[in-house]
Amino acid sequence: MTHTRHFPAICCLSLALAAVLSAPLFADEEDEFGATVVIIELTDNDIELQVFIDGFDYTRVVGYDPNEVRFIDLKTRGRLTDQNGFSEIFFASEPSHYLEEEDDYDESVADFLARWPAGEYEFEGTGPGGVRLEGETMLTHVLPDLPLIVAPLPDGEDPPVFAPDDELIIDWDPVTTCFEGVVCDIEIFEYQVILDQAEPERVDPWVDGDTRRALINLPPDVTEVTVPTEFIAPGAYEFEVLAIEVSGNSTISVGEFDIEEED
Repeated sequence: MTHTRHFPAICCLSLALAAVLSAPLFADEEDEFGATVVIIELTDNDIELQVFIDGFDYTRVVGYDPNEVRFIDLKTRGRLTDQNGFSEIFFASEPSHYLEEEDDYDESVADFLARWPAGEYEFEGTGPGGVRLEGETMLTHVLPDLPLIVAPLPDGEDPPVFAPDDELIIDWDPVTTCFEGVVCDIEIFEYQVILDQAEPERVDPWVDGDTRRALINLPPDVTEVTVPTEFIAPGAYEFEVLAIEVSGNSTISVGEFDIEEED
């Protein structure tokens, strides 16, 4: 299942890694990016870094970690520059798998966190006329525990099956602790439920992947949601429950169910 977040989707951008420039990068004028975000997303299979940079008319962005080491350097080229460059960028690192029993085991969560230290991440960019753009954000290593889904639960090894007119409730336990028993202060900002109709697949047109999708954001004291009957159609479904911490870091648990054909 493809994990997606609450950031806007970025389509059809052609990015090139920028070379070191000999000319000055910025003019004297300064401004701020609309938003700069660096967070961690964790599932029971993988962990990844996610970055979101919002603004208008910028043609270059450079990012630095807390040790002032550059980790991204992106610049527009040609017609994208003529179009005034980016308005927003969202990207995620290749997920790192950490479960040793998996065949594709790569590295541990600890290794990942060592690669991406907690602290202030800074961004610089070039806006219209060479205006210098700046932004910064804090990355923390505070990771909520994985939400424990209590309904719907599998029927043995098979997904539970519901009729189209059944009341279908997705329910999970409140997340009050940190991942793998790590001692830390945890504060859930909100929960998010993402519903995907996995089968039948949607082939054409491609809008947001090959599935029908619904996304629901819930307050931190709400730990269940009734699936809208308007969304339900016969087929196979997957769902994600995200626990989003005030830092923006999130953990995801995944479930599934089937909707049978009407008689």
